[in-house]
Amino acid sequence: MATTSLWHIEGSLNDLIKYVENPDKTVEIKDDPTDLSNLFLYVTRDDKTADKQYVTAINCVKEIALKQMIMTKKQFNKTTGYIAWHGYQSFKPNEVTPEQCHKLGVQLAKEMWGDRFQVIVTTHLDKEHLHNHFCINSVSFIDGNKYDYSRKEMQRLRDTSDRICEEHNLSVIKNPSVRTPRAIYEAEKRGEPTKYNLMREAIDFAVEHSYDIKTFHQVMREQGYEVNLNQNRTYWTIKRIGEKKATRMFRLGEEYNHRRVQERIKQKDRIVNYHNYRSFMVAAQPKYIQIRPVTFRGSFKRTRKITGLKALYFRYCYLLGFLPEKKTHTPLSPEMREAWRRINRYSENIRLICKQDFKTTEAVSAFIASNNEQIKLLEKERNRIRARMNRTDNPDEKEKYKTQRDDITTVLTAIRKDNKTAKHILEDSPKIKEDIAKEERAMQQRFIVKQRNHRSRRRNIDDRETR
Repeated sequence: MATTSLWHIEGSLNDLIKYVENPDKTVEIKDDPTDLSNLFLYVTRDDKTADKQYVTAINCVKEIALKQMIMTKKQFNKTTGYIAWHGYQSFKPNEVTPEQCHKLGVQLAKEMWGDRFQVIVTTHLDKEHLHNHFCINSVSFIDGNKYDYSRKEMQRLRDTSDRICEEHNLSVIKNPSVRTPRAIYEAEKRGEPTKYNLMREAIDFAVEHSYDIKTFHQVMREQGYEVNLNQNRTYWTIKRIGEKKATRMFRLGEEYNHRRVQERIKQKDRIVNYHNYRSFMVAAQPKYIQIRPVTFRGSFKRTRKITGLKALYFRYCYLLGFLPEKKTHTPLSPEMREAWRRINRYSENIRLICKQDFKTTEAVSAFIASNNEQIKLLEKERNRIRARMNRTDNPDEKEKYKTQRDDITTVLTAIRKDNKTAKHILEDSPKIKEDIAKEERAMQQRFIVKQRNHRSRRRNIDDRETR
């Protein structure tokens, strides 16, 4: 069984040329490469490829493949946009040998791209599951056209890989499931709240607090989810209240398809679950606030009201349960519960808002523009100092220039960090407003539904008494 994937790589051709012309330059090796030079270093690392034993070049020479790919780009004057494509082909543990894995990867690369593109195929042996990496030049050496990875091409990659596996008597995935986005997958590995594991937690909780399908539906709604449990449907679905797109429950795992959920509810002790359900529904009742007269000294006219971005973020942190510290509020909407995953980012945003006293997003944009001008001046000054440091042979002067350069670098780092946080404020503000609106709608909806149920029960009691 082999799984495949492919994604584009963006970067700067100038950086690649500098790297090629300066082979002794130290380049940081990243697990998630963002340019072609880093990608080459990653896919051909000695510790992953048995000292480059399992590295094959297609339509180029292995030792100078990077130079040849750049020459192809220059030849057709296509040095911008996507500079390469990075893909993999991964096998089940103990299903193939390293030699067989590499041979299958080379065969797949030749059939997919060998007629038009330069490709590097490497086999990584550092994981329990052997897997091939593909580095494909985005520009064809035949006609100069760029590689177009469409849905049709994605299916062709899967079909070609499956056919090659079948030819070598290897297993094939018959019904591939939808792949979880990498950001969500990594967050779930770290145990952070995401859309999908919050759904799983809500379903598990509902199973423990329901004694039939009707009460399961009610408990799910109390947690902020709409579930479609129509017995005539092939799949049950789940979505956040107010969300348009639903998720089929079987995609959350084997324990969450409609048959398994029904079995889990039936396996529970009905009496115990009835009491769990009653306790939960009572706790979920909206708390009516008793109005008490309070006397204040002074004048409210002199009180300064918090407005703007500061008020927006403080309100958001209050609804999240992050502020104040002794508050035990739990968000009602799944969107707010998922937002806890980004609480550190929101904390940085608030600190910068308070520090710079931002009132509007326009002030944030002006702050970023001002910082960009300052960055240009500091970079120009740092380059001037570097030039002086390179021209002098005096050790004392070199040390002085080095200190000045490092001081400017420290200032630049702080400014760039503030700029990054300011950009986060611009990106997050619309989402925060949307989340606050959803949370307030959930609070209002819960209150209205409970009030309606309360009135209905009172009417039933009155009707019985009149009879």
